[in-house]
Amino acid sequence: MKKFFTLAIVSLLSTVAVQAQKVVINKADGSQVTFQASEITNVQFVPASLTDNFVGSYKGEDKISVAGILYTSSEAVTYKVTANEDGTVNLTVPEETFKKTIMGNLTLSSYTISKIPYDESKKAFIKAYKDDNIKFHLIIKNDNGTVISDKEYTFDSRICKVTITKGADGKLTVSNTYQMGKMPFPISGTFTGTKQ
Repeated sequence: MKKFFTLAIVSLLSTVAVQAQKVVINKADGSQVTFQASEITNVQFVPASLTDNFVGSYKGEDKISVAGILYTSSEAVTYKVTANEDGTVNLTVPEETFKKTIMGNLTLSSYTISKIPYDESKKAFIKAYKDDNIKFHLIIKNDNGTVISDKEYTFDSRICKVTITKGADGKLTVSNTYQMGKMPFPISGTFTGTKQ
């Protein structure tokens, strides 16, 4: 059945793309969503149960690697996953603090990565989000509590990429690689949390 629908959609998209028409999707609630055919690159059917399985709040430790040195968040943090109607998910990363890093004591503000698609071949939700231009705030303090830096940055490096998986034990794992402004070190983060 899934293959039949996929072939039907591909056929439909091929036709409308040639005719440069709009694609109108009639939803079950009576509303419509309209797209230009040129906006659509492909159509993926993601079972609702798949996104539902990921949705929720997960509490655990976050670890980051800076210049090969591993740091753990000073407190347990809660990541949140929400679902979209198109089968993608959103990930909200909470504010968190990492103490005694090579840059000082870091506090990163909360931010959200939206519309992360599912990659069937990797069995994970994956997105390179450089072009989303997500903004976040970073505060760096020394051990005495003096603010060394307090700036807003944009995740606009080509290395910005997030991968969300879920194990058989129900734990969520988020791998997130990013770089802040002109700072020389990329940061690799790994969060593992239990659903609350």
